[in-house]
Amino acid sequence: MISAETKDLIYIVGLVVTVAGLHFMLRARVMVLEERVRGYSKAIERVFDSLKRIEEKLDEKADK
Repeated sequence: MISAETKDLIYIVGLVVTVAGLHFMLRARVMVLEERVRGYSKAIERVFDSLKRIEEKLDEKADK
């Protein structure tokens, strides 16, 4: 039979391994989300640049 101390030790080791695994899984997910946000911010920046160029063209036409 396994003693209570050994069961506790196995439980603690299992808990530590589980928490470490979850930590690395969540860290990977955060990295993926960061990359998505960077991509979205670049896309939004391109949209704003395009809108600015259109606005400048319209201002030039209005001045004529």
